[in-house]
Amino acid sequence: MKKLIAFLFLVTTGFFSAVNAQTNIVSTNLVAEQVMLGNYNPTVYLATNVINHPDSISKEINVRVSPDSLHSYLETLRGFRTRNTGSDTISTIRGIGASRKWVLKKFQQFSLQNENRLLPSYLKFDLAICGITSHKNIFAVLPGTDTSDKSIIIIEAHLDSRGVGVCDTACLAEGMEDNGSGTALVIE
Repeated sequence: MKKLIAFLFLVTTGFFSAVNAQTNIVSTNLVAEQVMLGNYNPTVYLATNVINHPDSISKEINVRVSPDSLHSYLETLRGFRTRNTGSDTISTIRGIGASRKWVLKKFQQFSLQNENRLLPSYLKFDLAICGITSHKNIFAVLPGTDTSDKSIIIIEAHLDSRGVGVCDTACLAEGMEDNGSGTALVIE
């Protein structure tokens, strides 16, 4: 089985160019990093109830997706008022930092509910954006059952939002469509 990696990217692709690449990339969860590299024992992450049939997996996913959860996640994301890349990283109630902490906590809760098999982490990196040079993305890895299979499934969205001014951190930038909806789907 392939590894499943859920990424919530902090920055949109519009910020990237060959000249402005991320540097000093570090995972805050070394176990998650080793799993992404394929350096792990799959038996450690086996589920008690393994579902191997694609039809059963699809059916289970469809049963578990909840419109109420998706709506709740969107409302929580809206409550941070802005998720601009350059917004507050310290507050627990406003800005990109609060939203990152909340998403990481959600991934940790899901891991606890699923035999601690999901491995959430921050991916820290350096890149000059809006006068800030150090940033974090969020990812979670669900290890596969076969380390010889190097394929992965990536589910991703970008967490940040912005107003008209790319670096306007004071504006209301709730980002419900761009990209609260994608973020909510990745979480779900």
